Amino acid sequence: MKKYLICSDLDGTLLLKNQTISQKTLDLLQQLIEEGHHFAVATGRMYNSATDFAKLVHPKANVIASNGALVAVSGEIIQKEKMKQSALLQTFILCQNHDLPVFFFSTDTVYYTQNPPYYFTDEEDKGRVNATKLIAIKTKETFLEHADQFINGIVIEEEDFDKLAALRHELEKLSDISILSSHENNIEILPKNMDKKLAVKKLATYLDIKPENVISFGDGENDIGMLEVAGAGVAMENASEIVKKSAGYVTTANDADGIYYFLKNYLNR
Repeated sequence: MKKYLICSDLDGTLLLKNQTISQKTLDLLQQLIEEGHHFAVATGRMYNSATDFAKLVHPKANVIASNGALVAVSGEIIQKEKMKQSALLQTFILCQNHDLPVFFFSTDTVYYTQNPPYYFTDEEDKGRVNATKLIAIKTKETFLEHADQFINGIVIEEEDFDKLAALRHELEKLSDISILSSHENNIEILPKNMDKKLAVKKLATYLDIKPENVISFGDGENDIGMLEVAGAGVAMENASEIVKKSAGYVTTANDADGIYYFLKNYLNR
């Protein structure tokens, strides 16, 4: 039997707007895993949160977290890359200079420079993050105290996108980080040369899955690499045009069971 590796982003892709997975999609994914195929969530979220959603799909589901910096197979971490401390400090200072909040993540902790958004702490929404701890890093000294724990980071600005663009221009000059975006309101900060594309390739190699048998789903700029490297790269209908152009296929939106309908047709179910 030809075995597939199915990789899916979470927000705007696998998850509905209410942060759940549709029953049709869930049933089909579980059936495919029981048949011997592999599934992985591939997200910018921290490891704790990504793992929670992977387990909702199936105990055997795998995890690509922190935009590819961390990869886990059956709960065993096989890759964990951290950002260089010098690059982290430069990022921290630039965000302070631009008066923009930056959040750094370990596997289970959020470190924040300004008050976190409501969904980091609200009981109904905190599953988006699922941090064991929230720690303020508002001074350089506190930052340096914790910097060796940081895997990836994100800058969030809900209103002033010009301000965000100005910061991104500065961050792109730094040599030891990679910059992506999963939404117009953020800048994703990663270890140099780390992204979902490399993580998907590593996971496929580890699981002995041929590149042509990888199916990836996504909707954001940070998904483009894994869509391009997959045998079937699938953009959601709700994705931006640049993401759709990078994909081999476009399916219906996340709230219209896009993953379910694509897999059903592509795998002749």
